[in-house]
Amino acid sequence: MTKAPLVSVIVPVFNLELYVERCLESLAAQTLRELEILVVDDGSTDASPEVLQELAAKDDRVEILRQPNGGHGAAANRGIEKARAPFVMFVDGDDFIEPHVTSELVAEAQRTEADLVMGNLRYRLPGGRTDTFRPVPGVSRVLSDDDRRALFGVSATPCARLYARRLFVEGGVRFPTGVLFADVSFSPKTYLAARRIAYLDRELYEYDLTRPSQSMKQTNRRLLDVVASLDDLLDDCAARGWFQPWRTELQRYTLKHVIDWLPKIRGLPAEAHVEALRTLFGVLERHFGGAWVGAPLREAAGRRRGLLIEQARRLGYAPLAWSWALEGLATEADDVVERAVGAPLAGYRRVKAALKRRLLSRLVL
Repeated sequence: MTKAPLVSVIVPVFNLELYVERCLESLAAQTLRELEILVVDDGSTDASPEVLQELAAKDDRVEILRQPNGGHGAAANRGIEKARAPFVMFVDGDDFIEPHVTSELVAEAQRTEADLVMGNLRYRLPGGRTDTFRPVPGVSRVLSDDDRRALFGVSATPCARLYARRLFVEGGVRFPTGVLFADVSFSPKTYLAARRIAYLDRELYEYDLTRPSQSMKQTNRRLLDVVASLDDLLDDCAARGWFQPWRTELQRYTLKHVIDWLPKIRGLPAEAHVEALRTLFGVLERHFGGAWVGAPLREAAGRRRGLLIEQARRLGYAPLAWSWALEGLATEADDVVERAVGAPLAGYRRVKAALKRRLLSRLVL
């Protein structure tokens, strides 16, 4: 590397032998050449180490850092500790970016003097379909105070973003380690630590959702790692003096994730539902007491759904699990009738729909 790097690109990798070459080739093709590419092999057990070694031999900007498996957060933190450029960005090893992305982000950071520059993600879906995630509605701009508050109402991601390294050196921002969904904690910390945030209304990251082992598709007990990630965020905010000034936004953000996680929790075995619900809602109880109940809950979940949760809360959330079981029994009954008659009958379907509207819509979350 002949020039000092302008951007440190951190690439966490775990068992991505089929994808990581595409990722690193997209970084090698960047029109901005002053990069250091820090690939953190997080204890891969497939052929990723061999693939990475071959790719590093072709580009002296690539440095391979190896460590025992510690999860995405630990891998990202390792890259942060090693980074030496004034700007940092994260690209997961199964994703990629177009050649203009780093130069656009750096130009915007220099123009606006922002500590954080955000862009849009292009989701690549099965079947060749795509969708766009916009963290900020509207046109490109430097975010106002109201814009910054609005960020707490959308999903968290560290991708399609450029960070001033001072957020990590002076601000001490880090990912939680040993948990899935570390982004849930990391992203809001950057919103609070950044002196200025800029937004580019352009698709700056190709997010591949076709890989079957994506962590966001988890349906096992590690779904509850989101609670540890939220605890990390809220505890860190309290320690830094951010909690009280941003209490409303943090409560809204926590509520959003708890509500969003309910369908995921429903995918767990039925016998785990009550315990999982108590764990999930417990993060709200610990940090906000009962302040989240009432208007904040109904705003996040909707009026009917919010009332159901309030009622279930009084009985340790068991009624929510019972409602899921009730709908499951109704579905099984539907299947029995349809098998018995040999084919779905239009009249039966009308009766079934009417019963569900009158009964289950009142009981099922």
